[in-house]
This record gives sequence, structure tokens and C-alpha cells, in this order.
Amino acid sequence: LIHACAKADDTDRAAQWLNHMVEHGVQPTVTSYSTIIDRLSKNGDVIAAQQWLTRMMEAGIAADVVTYNMILGACGRAGDVDTAQALFNQMQERRIVPNVVAFNLMLNIHARLGDTAAAVCRLREMRQAGIPADRESFNIALRSFVKSADVDVIAAQQWLTHMTEAGIDADVVAYNMILGACGRAGNVDAAQALFNQMRERRVMPNVVAFNLMLNIHARVGDTAAAMSRLREMRQAGIPADRESFNIALKSFVKSADVTGASMLVEEMKAHGVQPDAEMRQAGIPADRESFNIALKSFVKSADVTGASMLVEEMKAHGVQPDAVIYTTIISACGRAKDSDAAENWLKKLLAEGLEADVSAFSTTIDACAQAGDLSRAEYWLARMDVLDWLPNASAFCSLVHVAAKQNDTRRLESLFERMNAAKVEASSPMYNAVISAFARRGDIDSAEKWLKRMHDKGTTADVVSYSAVIHACAKSSDLQRAEGWVCKMQELGIDPNVVTYNSVINACARCGASARAESWFEQMERKGVSPGLLTYNSLINAAVKSGNRTRAENWLTDMKRRGVEPDGVSYSTVIHAWARAHDAPRAEHWFRELLRQSGAADEQINSVCYNSVCQAWARAGDVARATSWLQEALNACSKVNVMSFTAVAGCNLKLDRPEEAERWLQHLHQDGAEVPLRGAGGAEAVAAVWAQRGDQARAAAVRALAKDNKDILQPGQDHVLVLGSTLGRPLEQATNYAKVASKEMSLIGTGGEFRPLKFNMQHYIGIGMCEYASTDSLHFEIQWANLKIQSSVN
Repeated sequence: LIHACAKADDTDRAAQWLNHMVEHGVQPTVTSYSTIIDRLSKNGDVIAAQQWLTRMMEAGIAADVVTYNMILGACGRAGDVDTAQALFNQMQERRIVPNVVAFNLMLNIHARLGDTAAAVCRLREMRQAGIPADRESFNIALRSFVKSADVDVIAAQQWLTHMTEAGIDADVVAYNMILGACGRAGNVDAAQALFNQMRERRVMPNVVAFNLMLNIHARVGDTAAAMSRLREMRQAGIPADRESFNIALKSFVKSADVTGASMLVEEMKAHGVQPDAEMRQAGIPADRESFNIALKSFVKSADVTGASMLVEEMKAHGVQPDAVIYTTIISACGRAKDSDAAENWLKKLLAEGLEADVSAFSTTIDACAQAGDLSRAEYWLARMDVLDWLPNASAFCSLVHVAAKQNDTRRLESLFERMNAAKVEASSPMYNAVISAFARRGDIDSAEKWLKRMHDKGTTADVVSYSAVIHACAKSSDLQRAEGWVCKMQELGIDPNVVTYNSVINACARCGASARAESWFEQMERKGVSPGLLTYNSLINAAVKSGNRTRAENWLTDMKRRGVEPDGVSYSTVIHAWARAHDAPRAEHWFRELLRQSGAADEQINSVCYNSVCQAWARAGDVARATSWLQEALNACSKVNVMSFTAVAGCNLKLDRPEEAERWLQHLHQDGAEVPLRGAGGAEAVAAVWAQRGDQARAAAVRALAKDNKDILQPGQDHVLVLGSTLGRPLEQATNYAKVASKEMSLIGTGGEFRPLKFNMQHYIGIGMCEYASTDSLHFEIQWANLKIQSSVN
């Protein structure tokens, strides 16, 4: 009766009958109690099972190892290692000798938890107790070893040696566990050696072993090895299953081997992989998954043509492409940035009468957007409305991000209106993309407006949102607003990140507020945010703009000390600062440092530095050093601007060396550059020296070098600034442009080195002026705020 109730999973009734036994003077046996304990253990009720074990012993009935094993099994299934260990200790205290089953149950608990150390100790305990471990003992222990995250393949292989020493032959299960570990570690050589050892020891690899080897080849994209392994299976008389072929196909996908993937599909058919009964009844070919995996190789390689051919092959074999297949091919078109093909496949999907879901449309929209064709993307967005498909956030996502990258703020406004009409909630990244687009334009008001709109819609603004607004403030050199937003985000409990601090420090640099920049840097470090290259470059720039060149040098040294490698911008900022301060030796020192740093600067930065150092030495009157740097620049095939040539020429004229001055102008002319007519080192100045010496022919020859040039700045005429600078100074620095009196303006050319220029109305133009100008007809248009100026000069 007790057994019947327990088998029916009614432990309460079983307990009642056991109590009736006692009431009627019938002494329950070990079996009576063990039956109830066994059922409770199988039900996972470890506590109740332990209570019955205690009641059993209080009744004077000694529990045996079988009873304990029942509860140990329950502990193992529950992963309760502490209770299991307590029971195991209790067995030993009561002189109940654990058998191999008890030890294996404890080993299994360690294996479930991946506790290799405990498993090893348990095996050692078995040996000390004189209980020989069996094959299951070793396999369980091995399972705990290979389950650990930092599995050592070599150490795992040593378990096979331990089994052999114990007189136990490792079976295919043991080998497969280690093969799996090799696969996870990507250790192809160890796996191959183990596979060979199996055969040497006459352990026949099963289909699982071969599939594990195939999986290793697939992980590294070794298609040749995968094909060889399939042939080896056939030769060994082990039929490859569907999983074998699908794993092999993944190797072709990994290596983007489109042709090989197609061949493997045919090979699969040649091996006679048959569909199961359910698939045959449904009329679905068994190799649909195979075709799908092969198709992924085309998608991975963005081979739209190959994908199209594979679809035709599918149809020929009776596999009809579904909407998922079409969407997958559209994805390949997107990877290839082939928006035309993406649209064609969506049209085919609709023409086939298949139901295109939101994903198909979204993928097409994404393909068009990624190709930069936002108009076509918006067309398909409209088609969704026509077909009564409500666009979701993913349909708008790519459009928003691409429009933001293109700084197309008008389109962004329109897209958000459509999203609002479709009741689609924009995500934080989408709002952040819009804010960043306005930030790149330096439009603080619009960036702040979108941040407010984000709040109003209940979308959480994060550190990226606020950092973008602060970046807008930095672009507009509005330090006060930048600092205000940092404080605001901190009040809201949003911790600034490195981008945030870089933006506010950059704002300080643009305003020449070196002390404020350093204050933010100190806060950055207190908050545990590690400064990067952009941080230090802004600090260097801030120090330079505040006139503290020594401090800029200190920052350059400090960043190297902290392991932040300076780039060309770091060095060139310091170099140019010393050059402008007429300290040629310091400029030269830092340029030498830059040149010693392999790959530290690109060609453009090197060119600027060569010109700065050359002109600094020329201004210092050291014609030898200036000439040396000019020659070094030419030898390095660096782009040398006209100012460097004229500076060296002018320096030679001061030393009464017109021959050298003329030589450099000749060099400039031979390079196809325009020789300036005026200026300290221009053709007119050199010609004047020859004329004074009575050599009119040579004077005329020098003037002829600049015969196509003429001075376009005529006295008494109004002129307009042509904005631009080889030093990359931003347009925003030319403040109050419209207020500067036109008669005080001079034309600024588009080449050469620029120097700061102040006008009599106390307004600073941060671009400077050039000492020469082109004779080419210049048509320019400046659009700035609400001011629009158009002019042409000759």
C-alpha cells in the first residue's frame, strides 16, 4: 500500500499507511521509509526527505547507503551542494560506507556547478577510501572540468591519462567532451590530435564527434577541412546527418565562399539526406535550412547576383522562397549599398503575392538610407501607409540617423512630424542623432529645443543627449552655456563622461579660458574619468590661446607621462604657437620631437609644421636655418606654401643676396605655383634690387615670373573678406562681420600663412590676412546668420 501510494505521487497517503502500521504494532522496515523518501527526493523536496530520514533513525531503523543516495540525488538536481556535503558527512559519521554511486552523485553536483577543484578532491577521496572510480566517475569529473569558463585543453586531455592509469578505457563520450572544449577554445591542432588518438585507441568516433570537428572548422572558416571531414565520415561508414551539413555550410558562410556553399548544397543531396515524415507530409523539402544557410554566405559577402542565382536554384529544386528569404536578400542588397536591387526584390516579394511585413519594408528603407538615397527611402515609407502597414520605429531609425549624418535638419524635422502622425515613439538614440546634427552646426538654440522636446515626450535623456548640446555650445564658443549644461546634467544625477568633459574643455579652449579648462580637467580626474587624446589637445589649445606656451608644453609632456600618445595636432599646436611667438628654436625642438614619433602626424600636419618652422627662422633672420628647413620640406615631398618661399627669399634680400632670393622664386615658378608680385620676398622686391644694381634685364626677368599676377587691392576701393585659412581656424571666430567698416577691410587670399588682423572698430577677425592674392576672378558667397553677401573681384 505504501509503495502504491508513493508511486501514485501521494506521499501523504503513503505516510498515513506507515502510521497505521505502527498503530497496529507492525514495525516498518528500511524499505517502508525509503519508499517515501525516494518519492520525496524525486519530487525535489529535500527538506521533507531529510525529515523522514531523521524520523526513520529516531524509530531505531538504520538507514543504508541506498537511502542516503536517494536524497543526494535530490540535492544534485537542486544544485544544493551544502546539504549534499552535510549528508555525505553524516553517512561517514554513522559508519555507513559511501559506495561508488554516492561518490558519483557528489561528483555530479560539482560538475553541474563547474567546480573542478571539488571534483578532483572527490576523486582523491574515493581512492583513499579504497573505492575504485568507474568510467562514469571520470566522465562526470571531466564534465565539470570542461564546463569551466577558463578550461585548459591540455589539462583536460590529462584526464584521459588518469583514466588509463586507473585501468579504465575512455569512451567516445569522454573524448567528445574534450573535443567540445577544444572547439570553444578554437584549438584546431589539439582537437585533431585528440581525434587521431581516438582511432589509435580503437574508440570509434560517432556522428557527434565528427560534428564537433566540423564545428571547429566552421568557426575558423576552414572550408577545405570541413569538406575533407565530410568525406572522412563517408569513408568511416558514418552517415552525415542534417546537422553535419549545416555546420559545414557555416564554414562557407564564415569565409564568404559563395561558390563553395552552393556546391555543398549539391553534395548534401548526393548524400541522400532525407526529410522526416512530418516535413514530407507538409510538402516541405528537407534542405530548406541548408539553402537558408548557404544564402547567408551571399549576404555576408554582399553578393546580390549570387543570392539571386541561389533563389532560382531553390525554385528549381522545389523550394519556394518565402518572405524571410526575400528579406534576407534585401539585407544583402543593403550590405552592398545597392538600393536599386533592394527595391527590386521588395517589388518581387509583393508581385509573388507574399505578405511583406514591417521587417521587409524596414530593410528596404534601411538599404536606401544606407546608400544615401533618402528620397527613395521616404517613398517606401509612404508605400507602407498605402498598404495599411503602420511603420514602426525601425522603419524610421535609419532615415533619422542618415539624415543626421548628412546634417539635413529640415528632413529630420519632417521625419519627426511623420513619426508623430504615425504615433511612433522616437528612441533616445534617434533624438540624440538629431541633437548631434544641430550641434555639429553650432546651433545651440535648436539643440536645446530638441533636448526639451525629448523631455516633453517622456523619453529619457542620457549622457549622450547632454554631451551633444554641450558640443553645440563649444562649437559656438559659448562657454557659459556649456558649463551650465554640465551642471544641469549633474543636478539630474547624470554623470558626465569623457565626451562631455572633452566638449566643455574644448569650449574653454575656444575662448582661451585656460584656467577654466584646467578646472574641468581636475573635476574629470576626481570623478574617475580617464582623459584621452582630445582632452589633452583641448588643454594644449587653451594654454596656447591664453598665451601660456610653456604650460602647453607641460601638457604635452604630461600626456606622454600618463600613457596618452600625442598625435600630430598635439605637436603642431605647440609648434605653431612658438613659431608665432618668433621663438624658432622652440618650434624646431618640438617639430624634431614630432618627426621622431613614427606615424605621429599625417602629411598635411607635417606640411604645416615645416612651413611654420621655416618661416619662424626667416623672421628671426637666420637664412641658413630657414633654407635648411625649406629644403628638408622639399626633400620630404611635403607641400610647401608660397609664404615659405617668399620668407626665405626676403631673408636673403636682407643679406643682399638677390641671387638666392631669385633662385627660390624660380623654384616656385617651376613648381607651377604663382609667384607673388608684392611682399618682402615677392618678385617686385627682388627685381628692385637688380634694378638698383643696374641689371635691368635681370629685373625684368624676375618681374616676368609674376607677369600674370597683379595687385587687386586698389587704393580707395571697398573690398570684402574671403573667409578661409590653411590653419583651420573656424568661421565662427570672425565675429561681428557685418559691423566692420568696408573701407577698413582687405581681401584675404586662400593660401599662405595668415596673421591676426584687427580693425579700427575694435572687432577682431580671427582669420588674418595674406600678403599676396590671386588674380583669378573670385566669386564668393557668404551666408552667415541672416546676412548674405555676394561679390566678385578681379
